[in-house]
Amino acid sequence: MNPMLKRQLPFLGLAVAMLLFGLLAPHQMVDVGIWALIYGIAAIGLSLLMGLAGQVSLGHAAFIAVGAYTQALLVGNAGWNPLLAAPVAVVASMLVALLVGLPLLRLRGHFLALATLGLGIIVGVFVNEQEFTGGTSGIFGLPNLEFGGRSYDTAQEYFLLLTPVVVIGLWLANNVVHSRTGRALSAVNDSEVAAECLGVDTFALRLRVFVLSAAYAGLSGVFYTHWLTIVNPSVSHFELSVKILLMVVLGGLGTVWGAVIGAIAVQLLDEGLREIIPVLIPSAKGEIQLIGFGVVLVLVIILMPGGLAQLWNKLRSAVQERRHPIIRGEHEHPISQKEQRELLEESLTLLARSDHMPAGQIILKIRGLTKRYGGVTALDHLDLDVKAGEIMALIGPNGAGKTTAFNMITGVLPPTEGSVVLQGIEVAGKQPHVAAAIGATRTFQNLQTFKSTTVIGNVKVARHLRSKAGLLRGMLLLDRAEEKLIDEASQAAIDAMGLTALADKPIADLAFGKQRQVEVARAMALEPSVLLLDEPMAGLSGPERDSLSWLLRRVKDSGVTVLLVEHDVAAVMALADRVAVLDDGKLISLGTPAVVTSDPKVIAAYLGEEDSDTNDSTAGATAAAPTTAIPATGGPA
Repeated sequence: MNPMLKRQLPFLGLAVAMLLFGLLAPHQMVDVGIWALIYGIAAIGLSLLMGLAGQVSLGHAAFIAVGAYTQALLVGNAGWNPLLAAPVAVVASMLVALLVGLPLLRLRGHFLALATLGLGIIVGVFVNEQEFTGGTSGIFGLPNLEFGGRSYDTAQEYFLLLTPVVVIGLWLANNVVHSRTGRALSAVNDSEVAAECLGVDTFALRLRVFVLSAAYAGLSGVFYTHWLTIVNPSVSHFELSVKILLMVVLGGLGTVWGAVIGAIAVQLLDEGLREIIPVLIPSAKGEIQLIGFGVVLVLVIILMPGGLAQLWNKLRSAVQERRHPIIRGEHEHPISQKEQRELLEESLTLLARSDHMPAGQIILKIRGLTKRYGGVTALDHLDLDVKAGEIMALIGPNGAGKTTAFNMITGVLPPTEGSVVLQGIEVAGKQPHVAAAIGATRTFQNLQTFKSTTVIGNVKVARHLRSKAGLLRGMLLLDRAEEKLIDEASQAAIDAMGLTALADKPIADLAFGKQRQVEVARAMALEPSVLLLDEPMAGLSGPERDSLSWLLRRVKDSGVTVLLVEHDVAAVMALADRVAVLDDGKLISLGTPAVVTSDPKVIAAYLGEEDSDTNDSTAGATAAAPTTAIPATGGPA
């Protein structure tokens, strides 16, 4: 079966199940189903915000309220046709999200959650106090939806009307998850710094998803208005925000399907609490029901953090394993070095760019680059020119400032002072995605892989800058041709590293050395002009190191400039065209491997200063020593 068609079958199954439920279920259950679907629309949007963008909203009811009140004002007060008013109501919610998202999404974690909680309170107070919104009474006497010669004023009619809306909304959201945008946001959740260094503008993407989630909430408000036929301040209450949040968490953050499943579960829970609480506590009011939601939310987070989706995945995995037992190593077919190098030649053809700067020109100019932490100077006025088409190594003892330099070159850290000019453009102090867009990317001393996806899923993120499909194209599946090109280029980078057999394996299941190789493949897939590698050989076996060295020479031959931090000094001296040596944050030597290894300052930095009366003789003796006389060191730089 066509994979694309196979992906659509669950949506068809959902539509059929919902239609049968709407036609056959008792009236009371259909009424519960209507509220589940109305709130489920908002939950789909919130699941995108939380599951993809990793942002928690405690005031999502504010956007439902904006959509509901806009629809009520246009239809009830201005006499608009409901079908014409609905898009305006959705856009109103999106505009509010855009205005508040610009400042709020610069916050992180609980700060953002508290800020959205404040937004909900502000909207609630506003609609409660304004005369045109009806104050505490709200806007009432609103009509039921009518179009196509039918009035949707019964539970069955309204449920059947909601069915295609929810199914299409879920389908669009699922497409976003599997699109270029969804892939990038998932990577941001795993490692924001790595995603940024691959060219992902995290703030812009989060803002788009925030606005999209508000669109879903606004649409939920439209259907809320015409089913209840009254809108009052209760639609903006914190209780509703908690309810939507519980739907997403209970269903499972890892999938938008969980939003619909969670909506059904929570609405049934809501009805159950309405029946049970008055029996247990005769004088109880609505606040007790809110406590019930809170208790369930805490229990889900503690006992079942993956929600109902986690249970489903466990059951499905158990069934699959019983039907098809997995034999370790069954699908692993290591290829020979010759086959790998043949694949590499093909891969480099796919990844090669024709716009590299001519060899010998200065592609990276560093002047006075300094980083201070209080009274500690990690890097002290570094001046360095890196030429296009060369392999330059940056070495030095632990704490010399090598990784600090990398972090400032790529925008991970802002410099205290100094300049970094990449291909003629100043990048010092700018976000990492700026340097990536100009042509520089990196690997990390401490692994920064995207743990929630596979090997090829990691590498695909690196194609973000080499593709253009936005949120809308991804939602409507208009990005299929581009996705095919992304698959081909990502596979080429994986082949180049000899990881072909591991392409579809979860990266979290790989050994450290293999994950390190994936990180290098990912950086290559961006097709950079400058490739910065921070200890790429750490954790690799001897043959893997040889293969990587051979690969880097071929990458250099294709026109890519390589800046390398590595503690294996023997490997560095055999690979690099020039070597820069840092010690205590300062550049102490720069030149060819032969020059650097005979420099007394370098020898002293690695072996330590000796007494003055023996210093000269020791330096002279060591100067003639082979390159391996300088020992490799380990640990943080």
